[in-house]
Amino acid sequence: MYDKQEEYRYLICRNCKSEYQVPQPNAAQIASFYPKEYDQYAPLKEQKRRSHAKTAVLKYHYGYTHLAAPPLLYRLISRVLAAIKYKDELPYVVDGHALDIGCGNGRFIRSMNSLGWRCEGVEFSETAVTVCRQAGLKVFHGELEKAGFDNESFDLVTARHLVEHVSDPAMLVAEIARILKPGGKAVFETPNNRSFGKKVFGKLWFANEVPRHLVLFNAESLALLAEKNGLRLLYSKTFASPKILLNSWDYLTGNRGKPSRRRKIRRLLARPFAFFASLFNRGDILLAVFEKS
Repeated sequence: MYDKQEEYRYLICRNCKSEYQVPQPNAAQIASFYPKEYDQYAPLKEQKRRSHAKTAVLKYHYGYTHLAAPPLLYRLISRVLAAIKYKDELPYVVDGHALDIGCGNGRFIRSMNSLGWRCEGVEFSETAVTVCRQAGLKVFHGELEKAGFDNESFDLVTARHLVEHVSDPAMLVAEIARILKPGGKAVFETPNNRSFGKKVFGKLWFANEVPRHLVLFNAESLALLAEKNGLRLLYSKTFASPKILLNSWDYLTGNRGKPSRRRKIRRLLARPFAFFASLFNRGDILLAVFEKS
């Protein structure tokens, strides 16, 4: 990704099939893996206007009754949209308190606040925290364990593309369970190391993201870790997109020109692969939602 040529060693657990970097890097080494130009630290752009379709689904199917009513047409088709396009939206909790761990530039926090949540974040990158605070967002700089949140203080905790970046995911999940209210939801999104893409491209699979990804999970291993900490699986799924496939292809072919993901024909050719990977639950990205007992 950044023209680095170092080699890193990963082992696979025989029991849960997770993969992990050996030896685990220390905090200073981990910080060095994230250059200032890392995409997730880019300043926030102007927030896009929410579509009438999404507004209708949120209002009539996910409890966001306070949102302005969309045109009648979208209300009529909202049930179909909810079943097809917006199946994974987060149900609203009145005066809900949410936390986004590894919040990057704060885009998700801003979006949640605009929907009526009280959302804050945790982020270890000073660059990203500065971006968040300049946007008026409440973000703790450092690791979750050092934030000192009270027991059972959040209705929702999201860890999207985070758990694979930490050297002690067991400690992270235990802390998430501690700060969640009973009945609160924990949402994880992480690369799926049992995907078709991983099987095809091996060490050149783009979502390996060596060396930033310290542990790579699958649905079973993530659920095992969560359940050990009192989090009950509500549902999980995987999905794929042409982006990871085509970036992997560029790694394989050594393409240094225009990225394949920006070539229309290649994107079209990649769509069937992404479709079938998702259909057979072998997509590149795993989404899992848990509830605290």
